[in-house]
Amino acid sequence: MKLVICDDEKNIRDMIAECAAEVLGDISIECYPDAGIVASPEFDADILFIDIMMPGLNGMEAAGKLRENGKNTVIVFVTALEEYVFRAFDVGAFQYIVKPFEHERLKEIISRAADKARERIRIDKLLTERKNRKINTRTISAKIGSVNMQIPLKDIMYAEVFDRRIVLHMRSGEVIEYYGKISELEKLAGSDFFRIHRAYLINLAYIRSYDHKEVNISDSQIPIARGKHQELVKALLAYHGRERDF
Repeated sequence: MKLVICDDEKNIRDMIAECAAEVLGDISIECYPDAGIVASPEFDADILFIDIMMPGLNGMEAAGKLRENGKNTVIVFVTALEEYVFRAFDVGAFQYIVKPFEHERLKEIISRAADKARERIRIDKLLTERKNRKINTRTISAKIGSVNMQIPLKDIMYAEVFDRRIVLHMRSGEVIEYYGKISELEKLAGSDFFRIHRAYLINLAYIRSYDHKEVNISDSQIPIARGKHQELVKALLAYHGRERDF
């Protein structure tokens, strides 16, 4: 495991590092006098001890950036002012410790943080294995000219309809057209797809961003029909919930 300590007081950094080495043995430890590195998209650590009040970027702001970057690091806030700790849970902090603190209390928190980090590592491993094993073989059948094609649903980013023609925009960049009804495709596609507009059916896996008016899929802006925004949010929450379930 990797532990990162960010605190502008050297004696605090040294104390946490010494206790961590004593409790966890062979662990990678990095120490920094500020929180700038935590905000970097490349930053990664299993456990982060971070002071809330530091010059420049404070610990709370850095932790917010860490979560925005999609990191699941176990965060322990170090602070001299207890009133700040109530904001710690806004960024999913695991624990906080108030200065000055005793060695035994610090060792206890380090041990518990390590247990939490191991649990997250185990879950991430299971999810990765599950994702690697999961091969979506569901297909739709489409007649292109005189040829019947089997098209994997997982490779369809979105579908749109013109008159009686359905146009499939594929992950590969290929565009496939065939005669059919988008309502029938919607039934076959299942809950990983969402009918965002009468003319569009989108694969939730490929949404890059969205607002109240449109979604962005592979640089294509697709309009959201009136009244569909809340339904889209619910569909996305359900989709990501299924992806986390194992």
